[in-house]
Amino acid sequence: MNKKRFSFLFVGFSLFIFSITLVGAGTALAVEQLSMGTATVGGFFYNVGAPVAQCINKNLPDVNVTAEFTEGSVENLRLIQKKDVQLAVISPMIGHFARKGIAMFKGKPVDFRVVVRLLPNGNVWTTLKKNKTIKTIRDFKGHRVGIGTGGIGVVSRLQLAFHGIDYKKDIKPFFPSTGELATLLKDGKVDVSFLTEGLAKMVTATHKIKIISWQEEDRIKYIGKHPYFGAFNYRPNHFKGVDYKVETIDNGIQLVTHADMPDEMVYKLAKAVIENIDCISGIFAPAKALNPQWCASKLGNPFHPGAIKYFKDAGLWK
Repeated sequence: MNKKRFSFLFVGFSLFIFSITLVGAGTALAVEQLSMGTATVGGFFYNVGAPVAQCINKNLPDVNVTAEFTEGSVENLRLIQKKDVQLAVISPMIGHFARKGIAMFKGKPVDFRVVVRLLPNGNVWTTLKKNKTIKTIRDFKGHRVGIGTGGIGVVSRLQLAFHGIDYKKDIKPFFPSTGELATLLKDGKVDVSFLTEGLAKMVTATHKIKIISWQEEDRIKYIGKHPYFGAFNYRPNHFKGVDYKVETIDNGIQLVTHADMPDEMVYKLAKAVIENIDCISGIFAPAKALNPQWCASKLGNPFHPGAIKYFKDAGLWK
C-alpha cells in the first residue's frame, strides 16, 4: 500500500472514530428542558416551585427544570393547555375548575394530571386574643371581617357561606390585598382576618392572637362537598401564644403536567421530588411538613399514570 493511500485511510478512520465520539457525547449530554409555571416574584407558589426545580435538577442530570414567574394558577393552567410550560404549581380548586371547564375556564376545559401533592396551604381565621366575643366561625356575624381578594377571597367566602354567613348581609366585609389583611387586624380595623400561615406568624411578633379552629364535623362535611380541599392541623404552639391544636382546611398545592406527558418522565419527576424532600426543605423550611405519603395523597384532581406507577412501586399508593 502506498503512503498516499495509507494516509487517506488513516484520516478517514480517524474522522469516523471522532464522529462516533461526538455522537456518544451528544447523547450523554442531552438534557430535557422543562419549564415550570409558578407565581409572581415572592409569591408562595414560586417559593415552593423554585426549590422543587433545584432538587429535581440536582438529582436528575438528564432533566433541567426552570421555575418561571407567572400570574399563578389560572395562567399556569392555560400555559399547560398550550404546552408553553410542561409543569405548573397550582391550587387544586382552580385545577378543578379548569378540568370541568367552569368559572374562569367556562367552555375551555384543561386536560392536566398531577405529579405530586406539595405543601399544605392552610389559611387561618385570626382574631386578637383580647376579643372575647368570637369563639367559632359562626360568631363572625355582626363583625368586621377581612376576606381578601383573588383566590383567597374565593376561599374565604366559600368557608363563610358553609357556616351560614352571607358576606353581603351578615358581616361588614373588607377586601384588601393579602398582606393588608394582617395590617387591618393589627390596627384594630377588623375583628377577624383570613390570614396565611406566614401572616399569622407575623402578627404574633407584636400582638397576642387567637386562631379560630374548624369543628371536625363541619370540616368533614365541607371537604365532602368540596373534594379539592383537604384537612390539615397545626400543632400546639406552631403560632406563638396559640397553645392548642388548630384544625383548618388545606387549600392545597399540586405540581401538575399536561395529560400526555410520557409516563417515564413523570415517574422520574415524582421519584425525584418524593425521594429528595430533605433537599427541598433544606432550601425552603416550610417543606419540612412534607412526607412521601402526603405527596402521594389525592386532592380532587387525578394523578398522572406515571406518578401512580411510581407510588405503587414505592408502596405509597392507596
